[in-house]
Amino acid sequence: MESMFDLLAAALFTATVGMFFLRLRHEDPPLSPYILILLASVASNWLGEHHWPAFAIGMLIAGAFLLLHIASLPYPEESDDAARRQR
Repeated sequence: MESMFDLLAAALFTATVGMFFLRLRHEDPPLSPYILILLASVASNWLGEHHWPAFAIGMLIAGAFLLLHIASLPYPEESDDAARRQR
């Protein structure tokens, strides 16, 4: 890790992968928001290394807020899932 952007991008990447596996244990989550966060993490690291720190920090903040939004979503209820399967 050479810079602050490496550390922040790695932290966001680790949190995203952890949240995905946590959600995967309870439901079948859509993959697209997680891929978007991972791409934002990689792009922000690249922007930070190429002397665009304002854009890099903005992308990291946006990715972190999207991850917080995913984390705040409730898990599906078992009764709703069972009712859908019976229909």
